[in-house]
Amino acid sequence: MIVIARNYGQLGNRLFLYAHLIAAAQEYQCTLANPCFGEYAHLFPATANDLWCRYPIVDSNATPPSLRQRRLLSQSVYLGTRALSLLGLKRYPMNILRLREQQTCDLNGPGFKSLAKQSRPLLAQGWLFRSDELVRKHTDAIRDHFSIQQTDQAHVDQTIDRIRQNADVVVGVHIRHGDYATFQGGKFFYPVKQYATWMRQVAEQLGNRRVAFLVCSNAKIAVDDFAGLDVHNGPGHIVQDMYCFANCDWLIGPPSTYTLWAAFYGNVPLHVMQSTEQTVDLQSAKANSASHAA
Repeated sequence: MIVIARNYGQLGNRLFLYAHLIAAAQEYQCTLANPCFGEYAHLFPATANDLWCRYPIVDSNATPPSLRQRRLLSQSVYLGTRALSLLGLKRYPMNILRLREQQTCDLNGPGFKSLAKQSRPLLAQGWLFRSDELVRKHTDAIRDHFSIQQTDQAHVDQTIDRIRQNADVVVGVHIRHGDYATFQGGKFFYPVKQYATWMRQVAEQLGNRRVAFLVCSNAKIAVDDFAGLDVHNGPGHIVQDMYCFANCDWLIGPPSTYTLWAAFYGNVPLHVMQSTEQTVDLQSAKANSASHAA
């Protein structure tokens, strides 16, 4: 069994770490437990009723665990793993693999494979447990595990269907404000006016096709800021907005695992805007559409 023993970041980060380790669990035919996913577990049928958020799915008709129960378990696993590691007990009673900041672990390498196949549980702490190769191989299993609740999917379908009634192409635009005002010194906090400029560049590149824009943000955005463009707000719900993006034809936005997950899940071309000096090149986004397993 592999146990994810620390949480990292918000929903997008949690999904990618979980997804890479699901790919490893599928490859090595072992169980994965992710108690550190509890904050978002209710959003997905596969994890909603399981305190440990396991893969493969454990059938359960039990009452969904409370957020308090999930937080207590997550904290206990994190502190227990840390304590064992500090005591030098990294091989008994459990295997412990802790990554330093920016240290990577190849999930497809012989070292991780050997640990994953042992009878003792493997407690994994670190952000960069990765294998793009295994994710590509097991993409279908990952997508199945992260299908969203039927009520949320219904909102997604209604939103996209409404927009497509008068559009040939739907472009998702992620305006990440809020926490991005301070993240890396505000490097990727772009003004709404800049997004409007990029959106007009997109419309020009798509020629005579009717282009609609789905704008989702973690801040209040008025469609009046995009005069002359066909702009629609997203549902305003963390997972509904994300999966609306997964149903678009193109995506643009700042560097963020939120849109990266939508691009991966829906196999949607994504153009990442690294600075205000950058212009949109949809052909570049199309060429990079296969590299969404970050």
